[in-house]
Amino acid sequence: MPLNDRDAPHTMTPSKHLTAKALAFLKAFLARSSHPEGTLSFGELRGFLFALNTAPDLVKPSEWLPFIFGDQEPDFESMNEAQRVMDHLMSLYNDINREVRAKGPRLPKGVEFREEVLSNLEPDASVSAWSRGFMSGHMWLKESWEAYLPDEMDIQMGSLLGILTFFSSSSVANAIFEEATKPDKKLESFAETFRKLFPEALAEYAGIGMAIWDVIQKERASPFEGTVTEVRSGRNEPCPCGSGKKYKRCCGASDN
Repeated sequence: MPLNDRDAPHTMTPSKHLTAKALAFLKAFLARSSHPEGTLSFGELRGFLFALNTAPDLVKPSEWLPFIFGDQEPDFESMNEAQRVMDHLMSLYNDINREVRAKGPRLPKGVEFREEVLSNLEPDASVSAWSRGFMSGHMWLKESWEAYLPDEMDIQMGSLLGILTFFSSSSVANAIFEEATKPDKKLESFAETFRKLFPEALAEYAGIGMAIWDVIQKERASPFEGTVTEVRSGRNEPCPCGSGKKYKRCCGASDN
């Protein structure tokens, strides 16, 4: 589907905002037990779409729509329902894109931290669902991030991912906790720190992705040829000099 404009480069048609009724319909549809295994819940979907909208490069609907249903055919009752669901999914994608670009990234309405911090690790917690969807989206787009993220930002990105995926499950939280803490630190206090850092990490992650996106688009639109930068030629992409080596191992070696 075509892009609408350069001000919101990820936005795709249709562009109407989702009503509360439409959101309720989409949430109920995704909750059906007859859907294929791996179908995202509504909470997971919003985290996944956030990852798409803050990625360094555009992912076409033909690529990400099947992911929502585990790359299988969802349980549509009719062609009319199928069209309605697709329209709502696209509108939700656009709503998230507009919010990220106009108001700054934030957790969507209804996704809130529970007061008891460790209860946010429970599968039915709204923050946990969002984080699971976000983690799925980022891992699915891992190659895109690796291609464009400067090497010097690897540690920073790792820290942001640790915060944003911490609440996805108890197993993930414990793995991050055990790797990062001293023996005398408790999981609860560690989780409380991550809860406080979550909004800032959300904004920082989105800011990095959108900054890379903007640079890529400017360079693609530039009338000048032959200019090589780390963002334009991803570090794992073939070097434009024609050597056959990866950029980071050839002309980009001096940048490391």
